[in-house]
Amino acid sequence: MASIRGAVLCTIVALAIPALGACSSDDGKTVNVTAADFSLTPDTSSVAAGDVKFKVKNTGAFTHEMVVVKVADASDLPTDPNGEVNEDKIPAPERIGEVEDVFPGKSKTLKLKLDPGKYVLFCNKVDGADTVHFKKGMHTDFTVTAAT
Repeated sequence: MASIRGAVLCTIVALAIPALGACSSDDGKTVNVTAADFSLTPDTSSVAAGDVKFKVKNTGAFTHEMVVVKVADASDLPTDPNGEVNEDKIPAPERIGEVEDVFPGKSKTLKLKLDPGKYVLFCNKVDGADTVHFKKGMHTDFTVTAAT
């Protein structure tokens, strides 16, 4: 009797494993972003709309961040006299998300649901020497296309 139960249990487990894989949720697309001193470089410049994971790895010597805003171009962002983006002046619907304090040699992940459109990824950190990362060119355009 015990061997029959064991055989039945093994059969159930063997049948359930593929079914669990079929039911697992899709984590969406992953975009690997390299944050260096002073650039943000995604491994792709566009993805289809939906769930997107940005894996941000800091290869630079300074602490960085990555802010995602829905605007056509970096020149559309409001800046202060020192060149830093004034994030408070960006309308709330355009402020999509951010990952802060990515220390040198470390990585962080940002999960977002993105609609089709044009985006800008940027670092808005100011280091101890008052170097504004955005002003130094630490931004890049990113496009989200309609899902297929």
